[in-house]
Amino acid sequence: MNLSLCALALLLFGSLSSVHSRAVDIVDDSNDVDNSIEAESEEKPRGRPFEADWLKFTKSPPAKLQQAAGATLEIVCEMMGSQVPTIQWIVGHLPLSEIENLDSNVVSEDAASAIVRVRSVHIIDHMLSESRTYTCVGRTGSKTVYASTVVHPVRSDLGDMRMVREKQYPGPQKPRIIYTEKTHLDLMGSSVMLPCKVHARPRAEVTWLNNENKEVVQNHRYKVLPTGDLLISELKWEDMGNYKCIARNSVGRDSADTFVYPVLKEQD
Repeated sequence: MNLSLCALALLLFGSLSSVHSRAVDIVDDSNDVDNSIEAESEEKPRGRPFEADWLKFTKSPPAKLQQAAGATLEIVCEMMGSQVPTIQWIVGHLPLSEIENLDSNVVSEDAASAIVRVRSVHIIDHMLSESRTYTCVGRTGSKTVYASTVVHPVRSDLGDMRMVREKQYPGPQKPRIIYTEKTHLDLMGSSVMLPCKVHARPRAEVTWLNNENKEVVQNHRYKVLPTGDLLISELKWEDMGNYKCIARNSVGRDSADTFVYPVLKEQD
């Protein structure tokens, strides 16, 4: 099957699917106005199954959010692209030129034949004292896209001109999976890394269920790494299906699904 056709089908499916996000207090959650920006690039990769790198938002973060008293806020950002896109968050204002040239703090997986839809959540677990900008920056190869959310703090009862004092929320917090992949498509025989990054207090225990809804048994092909990521080596057709990451601590649990799609290599 042609990888480009698979990419288009997956992108269309992702765009049409309804995504149910967690409840947050939103001032303007309309995505009718696209606040995302794509950096221009003239570079084209060599020795790749695609004519050029590509990267698109499948869910851009909202333009504005209002913080609620005592509530943990989540800003969600999803994108899909060639290779394995990475997402990082920038707090505060940066000129566009600096965003485009910013070094990524996310280790990029070397998977030239992959097509991946990735999801990242930025957690705000403290009370803000002023409005703040959070920018989701996505990269793959020569492509960079980004979109920003302005979060407004809770106003004090003493008047609109006085803000509450900035402070961390005390006590334990249930796990929230903040970095995962929704879909991972790659050639059979490849090694696939499925991330599962968790925000929790105390630290959460991570387990994985395989495509038969059974707990992953570690062997030479399946390994759950200390980071919580799942490594699948020598991808086979029978590996196709849904994999579930589950994070638990004493306060609660969270889970996230990744669909893995092995693709037969094209004949020369």
